[in-house]
Amino acid sequence: MSKDGFDKYGYYADGFNKEGDHKATGTKFNKEGFAKDGFDKLGYDQKGFSKNGYDKNGFDKNGNHIATGTLFDTSGFNKEGNHKATGTKFNKEGNHKATGTKFNKEGYDKNGFDELGYDQDRFNKNGYDKNGFDKNGNHIATHTLFDNAGFNKDGFDKVGKNKQGLTSNED
Repeated sequence: MSKDGFDKYGYYADGFNKEGDHKATGTKFNKEGFAKDGFDKLGYDQKGFSKNGYDKNGFDKNGNHIATGTLFDTSGFNKEGNHKATGTKFNKEGNHKATGTKFNKEGYDKNGFDELGYDQDRFNKNGYDKNGFDKNGNHIATHTLFDNAGFNKDGFDKVGKNKQGLTSNED
């Protein structure tokens, strides 16, 4: 090392030279994607903050938003993405923070239903699946384990045959 901190090839201990090129990558960024000044190509450091101290959503390390000066952005969401009115990732209009729609990334609304009205277990708000069976296997119209056509929630009749006349072990 020279008295200036360079190795014999002109690189500092951090792998960057005077021009800001990294020894191992040959670019302005190290293997982790950070430049000599500690910021990535989008201008954020390893903790996700810009040179001005704000994350990509405009929040500082204390959770205050750059535009409002409060813990909530202009849409009412905090640093964690929860809305001040609902306490969830959905705002009071029912739109999701990440998608901007009534549905989250998984396709469910603030009440947990998809665009067809079914939850993750495939039951609607009244507790029935698309064929009219509840979680216990009872049909909405007959109040028995069989629908009007005589089939249960798995598609078999009382003798164990499906609509094609096959038994469950013949499928």
